[in-house]
Amino acid sequence: MDADALLVDLDEDQRRAVTTSSHLVAVIAGAGSGKTRVLTRRIAYRIATRDADARHTLALTFTREAAGELRRRLRAVGIDERIESGTFHATALNILRQRWSDQRRTPPTIVEDRPRLVGLATGASGEALNDLVAELSWASARGLDASGYLRSSRGKRRSDRATRVAEAIDAYAAEKRSRGVLDLDDLLVVCAAELNSNSNFADAVRWRFRHLLVDEAQDLTPIQHALLRALQGARHDLFLVGDPAQSIYGFNGSDPTLLQDVSTHFPEVEILRLSNNHRCTPQVVTAGVHVLQHSQLGSGLLSTRPDGDPITITSYPDDESEAAAIANALNRLDLTAIRQGDVAVLARTHAHCERIERALQTADVDIRPRGFRGDSAGRRALDTARRLREPGQLRAWAHDVLDDTTNVVEPALDSPGTTPAASDIAQAALDFLREQPDGDGTAFAAWVAAEDPFGLRRGGVEVLTFHAAKGREWPFVWIAAAESGSLPHRSATTRDEIAEEARLLYVAITRATSQCHITWAERRNGYRRTISPFLDKFESSEPIRSTPPEALVTAMRSPERRDAKARHDAVAEWRAHTARRAGVIPETICSDRLVRQLAERRPSNVEELNELTGWGHLTCERLFPDLQQALQLVD
Repeated sequence: MDADALLVDLDEDQRRAVTTSSHLVAVIAGAGSGKTRVLTRRIAYRIATRDADARHTLALTFTREAAGELRRRLRAVGIDERIESGTFHATALNILRQRWSDQRRTPPTIVEDRPRLVGLATGASGEALNDLVAELSWASARGLDASGYLRSSRGKRRSDRATRVAEAIDAYAAEKRSRGVLDLDDLLVVCAAELNSNSNFADAVRWRFRHLLVDEAQDLTPIQHALLRALQGARHDLFLVGDPAQSIYGFNGSDPTLLQDVSTHFPEVEILRLSNNHRCTPQVVTAGVHVLQHSQLGSGLLSTRPDGDPITITSYPDDESEAAAIANALNRLDLTAIRQGDVAVLARTHAHCERIERALQTADVDIRPRGFRGDSAGRRALDTARRLREPGQLRAWAHDVLDDTTNVVEPALDSPGTTPAASDIAQAALDFLREQPDGDGTAFAAWVAAEDPFGLRRGGVEVLTFHAAKGREWPFVWIAAAESGSLPHRSATTRDEIAEEARLLYVAITRATSQCHITWAERRNGYRRTISPFLDKFESSEPIRSTPPEALVTAMRSPERRDAKARHDAVAEWRAHTARRAGVIPETICSDRLVRQLAERRPSNVEELNELTGWGHLTCERLFPDLQQALQLVD
């Protein structure tokens, strides 16, 4: 693998982060600045330059999907050796399983259903149970016992409620002890304790995981941070990447100061910043930066894109007229954008989303299906398939599912709002293996996301909460209910909580790549409102832009470079467009290296495309017409 080839399409800041000789590094990566690309290239570059060993590399993520995506991107840039990549909880469990096996100890049962156990321990149900579980989860992520919770800021708000929560924490701990079980957060605490208390065990684990990397480091909780320090030991080989301005999970116990004040935790760390937003127009970036600055949250984010449409902020008499106006605006939008899934409406709460969905339905605006339901048999089957690491295992599992006559019958896929059954997932796995015989479970899950064999990713407007929108992007975004009581949410009372509400709006705004329309209601649920203080005095007339270096401008003026760049940009735009339709990130469609190859070789038919990509005839047959059209426009 050519190490220099890994740097070709990186900007100066990205290249510095990938190639720095420091091994203790924190990268503060603003929205749209290429965070995942830098993380992937950092791993690949160190392996390519023999500065790191793939077998001893551990990348920690916050979701299984992110871990799988990281591995896919590494394969796309030429890393054939498998690195360890997984969530904090999965990593801790794997380490502890080996520890228990070496000690010939019977592993405890791991429970994931915290609400059920809390209900059994406390007798609570309904909203009271939900409230207890939320507070208990926050305390658990922070590593607080009952007394620690009472001393915390959340425990001091209302003494009677705090006392109930503290009692629930004690009762839940006693319930787990009596059953001999651990929950997911316990895995982190127990693993860190084992590493800190046994030097031989710790040395073996640290030898195995010599090179540590953490994605989305702004979301670290104190117990995850403690495990990270235990894994690191005295070795200074740690790469953190994240954006404190996108820390929006404080309700789950995350602590953005762990990254924001990283030099206090790691005094010798080199701090690098990615300040160029390559995703959003200057107008969108300006709006996002304004929200952060208004809340005393600094950001040096700049847009590298050409000027776009101004941000619009519109008020309506009440919430019903606001929802109807959004529906009418979408009805006037080019239908192609809606059909391609290029439109989203984002709001702070599920209640806001439901009101907007009703208005869209009344106006006959297509709404994109929600996809897999959270606890459906199809979702569980896909999760099972994703974990299978060999094609033979995936094939055997699929046949077992199809042969199992005890499978629960679920609604047919052509019924509105339904989700695939386990048998549908199994049949899709066999279809996938016919096209890609060497594919494993992770590749199958990526194929499901890209190919949409169940029609769940068809076009339509997506209506999502701000939290659900994180990590996504759309050319056209409407942000609803941007008024007092909603932004910040009325439940946010402390300075830290209000700051997180500002970060949440910043995340929502920067989901828009081209157009962002913000609306608010002067009266909602019968109560008078004002525009969100985060948007007070916002002016979009002076966008913040990043000017490219003069040397780069001069180089790109040559006819040869202009033609090559035009073809490359056309293929990149085709990839981005295809990814938006599939609801996945562009690199899932094809790697940056393959984009360059497609632009250079310009396949003229399906067979040439298949020869170049190895995607399979059916996939190439489906994708070739749009790719051909994109290239013809610049030839």
